[in-house]
Amino acid sequence: MKQALGLLLMVACAHSVPQDAATGRDGREKGAVPIKLENGEGIARGIVTYPGGDRVDWRSIELPAGKAGTLDLEMTFSTPRPGLKVAFDVFDQYNQPIGIQRAAAKRSRSAKIDHATGLYRVRVFAPRRGDAGAYKLVATFAEDPAPLPTGPISVADPPKLPAVPAAVEECLAFDAHNSDCNDKCPDDAPPGWRGCQHTCRTPDANNPACVHTMACVVGQADRRVDACMANIKKFWPPCNQSAPDPANPRCDVLDPVSARIISIETAGDEVTITIAAGSNQRVEKGWKVTLLQGNSELPLVGGTATVLRVEKTKAIAKLRLKREIVEANQNLRLTPP
Repeated sequence: MKQALGLLLMVACAHSVPQDAATGRDGREKGAVPIKLENGEGIARGIVTYPGGDRVDWRSIELPAGKAGTLDLEMTFSTPRPGLKVAFDVFDQYNQPIGIQRAAAKRSRSAKIDHATGLYRVRVFAPRRGDAGAYKLVATFAEDPAPLPTGPISVADPPKLPAVPAAVEECLAFDAHNSDCNDKCPDDAPPGWRGCQHTCRTPDANNPACVHTMACVVGQADRRVDACMANIKKFWPPCNQSAPDPANPRCDVLDPVSARIISIETAGDEVTITIAAGSNQRVEKGWKVTLLQGNSELPLVGGTATVLRVEKTKAIAKLRLKREIVEANQNLRLTPP
């Protein structure tokens, strides 16, 4: 166990060790260590470490002579730190590669071979330059119900095994030839690099990746920037209602209009007031009238009404208040419905 821990810890400190510097005989096909099947199952354990110079372990599985069936391979592995991987591939007795399924779990790999027969070799390896891990490989064989016919078979010389997959360098600095940089955006990546399409490197409202994170600057507010729309009154001036700016969100909803009463007429228990604001201030019929207490901004109790008629410079409304109360509180606020 101490030796295994030492091999894994080399991940953190080795950077240029050759991938086979510390490998044993099992690092080559001819040195494959057999997995003995007992009652249809065999287990192999080991460690592969690219930084430690022991990147590859070979294992072999000899199925019962003259038997055919289903061979299941299940590998689980643990790594010294998150993000590292261990992989395996399988070759039949003719050195032809067998397809590998990617398991749903992040720390396992599996392969299933139907009608398997003869000898199989399994190559366990660390796929990338920094990868390392301890693995457990379980082989299970279940014989087919009906035996396959036997007879002499002419076997051609096996082809040369494919090379161990090339190591993938982590994209720490920009390299257009490094496949790991295809979806990464290192600091030195050039403008327009495809890996930076969804990254906000320089605040720009034209970049959809920036509008959710960039700050809003007073005088440079933009509707597309979340921070600007989060505090509209801080970053935009009041709307010029005589010439509303469509880029100013404060013009989306008209601001209240402050005005005074310029005429009061009494008829029964109603008071008709003439207000010094009209269509020139964009006031329209149906706007709400709120009388204010004296010179304050506090609404007067019972002092609400609706604009009944609008002219260019004035508007008419009716209140159910005593005349003397209206005369004492002639400031008001007009708001859109």
